[in-house]
Parts: sequence; C-alpha cells; structure tokens
Amino acid sequence: MSEKLTKLQSIFRDVIGDSSLEISEDTKRADLEDWDSVAMVQIILAVESEFGIRFSTGDIANITAVSDIMKKISG
Repeated sequence: MSEKLTKLQSIFRDVIGDSSLEISEDTKRADLEDWDSVAMVQIILAVESEFGIRFSTGDIANITAVSDIMKKISG
C-alpha cells in the first residue's frame, strides 16, 4: 500500500469510526454504508488538511470512489 493510500485509509478509519476498515483505490462509496454526505465533507476537509490541496465543488461532486480522491492527491 502506498504512503498516500495509507494516510487516506487512516482518514477514512477516523471519519467512519472503524479502526479495522481496509480500503483500496477500488473502494466505492456504495461499498461503505457510512460513506454518506456528512462523512464526505469530513473526508474532504481531512484530505485537504493532510495533503495541502483544495477540492473544487465539481471535484467533490464527481467523487464516487477512493481512486477519485487519489487522482486529486497525486495531482
């Protein structure tokens, strides 16, 4: 697992509240019942803080999977 994905997994674990949660780039919102709109806001804010990036409203609207977040992180 890449360092970026490891950090992202930590964010997801904190937001979702499941310390054993395992994610991959293939993980989709539909795969995680608790990845709702409130969790999305918390995830985005945490990712922006951790990686020093900003998501546009359009970016956020198009996030359907972890891979979408990874693309933004990787620039």
